[in-house]
Amino acid sequence: MDEYRMSMDVVARQRQAAAARVRLGWWFPVLSAASWMLAVSSAFPAAGYRRLGIPDLPYGQVGGLLFLALITTFSVRSGMNRWDIWPFTVYPSLRRRFLAFVLVSLGSLAVVFGLGRLGDSSSGAAWAAVGVAVVAGGVIAFLLTWMAAGIRGDILTGGQRR
Repeated sequence: MDEYRMSMDVVARQRQAAAARVRLGWWFPVLSAASWMLAVSSAFPAAGYRRLGIPDLPYGQVGGLLFLALITTFSVRSGMNRWDIWPFTVYPSLRRRFLAFVLVSLGSLAVVFGLGRLGDSSSGAAWAAVGVAVVAGGVIAFLLTWMAAGIRGDILTGGQRR
């Protein structure tokens, strides 16, 4: 019995160490919010932003590349970059959380794109697009942090949560 308890203690320590590696620094939600805000804002025509006095710079491309780099970092830190396993099997908490991430991502792009088409690049529509981009960046940062917390919980419990 003592050998069994020692083995379980070793497994618990290994799980705690693996879960600690998934923890992301304070910089991750800040950069992911800023990068998604820049990336999603590129769906609005530049003429509308010019009316607000925002210069024409490649905000969307820079934000998109930074966001891809952050997602790659998230994937490597969480172990989701492995090709031999399906992440939704290993991390059951991702089923709901990833769906929310996809819906917010696509929804925010659709809203900003729609504002650009319906608003005819007016300054009111441009302000609305900026507002949607800022809110979407914050929500995306929250969702990525929430996904990381779910992965840590799944690692600590051995993926036994439902």
